[in-house]
Amino acid sequence: MVDYWKASFLLVSFVLYLANAQNGIETVSSGLDQFALKLLTQTAEAAGDNLNIALSPFTIWTLLTIISEGANKNTLRELENSLGIPAADKSVFRNNFRALSSDLKRNADGVTLDITNAIFTTNEFPLNTTFQAVSQSTYGVDVIPVDFRNSRGAVNTINNYISRATQNRIPNFVNAADVADAAIFMTSALFFKGQWRYRFDSAQTKPETFYNDAGNSIGRVQMMYQSGPFPYTLVSYLNAHAVELPYGNSDKVSMIVIVPRKGVKLLTVLRAIASRPVSELLNTLDRVQKEFSEEEVDVYLPKFKIESELNLNGVLNKMGINEVFNSEKADLLGIFPQYLYLSRVLQKAVIDVDEEGTIAAAAAGASIVYKTTQPKISANKPFAFFIVDKSTRSIIFAGKVSNPNGICDKCTGN
Repeated sequence: MVDYWKASFLLVSFVLYLANAQNGIETVSSGLDQFALKLLTQTAEAAGDNLNIALSPFTIWTLLTIISEGANKNTLRELENSLGIPAADKSVFRNNFRALSSDLKRNADGVTLDITNAIFTTNEFPLNTTFQAVSQSTYGVDVIPVDFRNSRGAVNTINNYISRATQNRIPNFVNAADVADAAIFMTSALFFKGQWRYRFDSAQTKPETFYNDAGNSIGRVQMMYQSGPFPYTLVSYLNAHAVELPYGNSDKVSMIVIVPRKGVKLLTVLRAIASRPVSELLNTLDRVQKEFSEEEVDVYLPKFKIESELNLNGVLNKMGINEVFNSEKADLLGIFPQYLYLSRVLQKAVIDVDEEGTIAAAAAGASIVYKTTQPKISANKPFAFFIVDKSTRSIIFAGKVSNPNGICDKCTGN
């Protein structure tokens, strides 16, 4: 097979974490959540301590789910197993996915969330009729014809589309090399903007020391501070502190910050999170909110901005997705009347957290610890974060901060 027919599927993403309470959507979000936690853990392990990470598990999961609609045999089985997609009764899954996507999209109460999916395809061969119909009706995909032989024109078309979808946060998603051998180029983009329900006072933001897992000083950050009625708990099976910071006024979207206890490595905590249903953590925080709704918690959180550009092939291989990347074994004949394989999955993600809020272009067995003195959580060492849509209980954006260098401006000083 000549290189021209090598499929090049890339993806753009943004950070966010979701949650779900309805039975149908629950089955979709549970698969998404487990994929998201494993993806963050594997990516963090590959990245090491020096690289901060911003990921949109939702966009990656969505992109691969769309691809699975055109996969067959073992290629399909690997995708279904890794993505948590049921092998049978696809019509039910598709209906539940539509419901999930509908619940997620919003532009009110201080929260904006837009999701956009697209397939850029050559004019020479049409997409499989069934695949195109399912992609458009279930996943809301825009099918856009492009001439990949005119690489400059293809790049401009894709970049303009993604720039609009992310409100100009990701203006240059691809270059000529990314589309040089493409027959199909698929994208999933997400834009999130949320105002804190309780905003941090910028007058309280001060430079503070940031420590590594071993407790050694490794830099300075601009540390925000506030005291408020936030759900907070010590999660025993994670050996970490958790606090929920809500966005807007509707109690539907939150950021969850996970800070390991003294002497515990962040990667150890991430592995523990990935080993249990995420609903355990969410249920614990919900219970804390009901039982201690009037109690104040001191929260120290750095201002940070992370821009990630990642090739996720190796990470997805470790998660069990292999055959779709193999040019000799991949079976994607349900997409296109030519032999294709997935050449690479790339992600660009941006998250910006400050006193006003966040802009991003991506439990049973838990112990509730309440002290007579006011609880305090300080993210002055490596921590993980998730942005949560509580009405759907699913992970949209996730990441970790372990390197203070470059996460904010003017972070030095006394």
